[in-house]
Amino acid sequence: METALYDSVFPTLKLERRGKVRDIYAIGESLLMVATDRISAFDVV
Repeated sequence: METALYDSVFPTLKLERRGKVRDIYAIGESLLMVATDRISAFDVV
């Protein structure tokens, strides 16, 4: 994979929650979970 997704933007969907690596959007009564490559300054490797 050559590119990474750091942020997701779907203007027509309601953002339910934005976590450390996942964004959750509402689509009617369903949920769309988007996994990103965001990192936290507090992550330890």
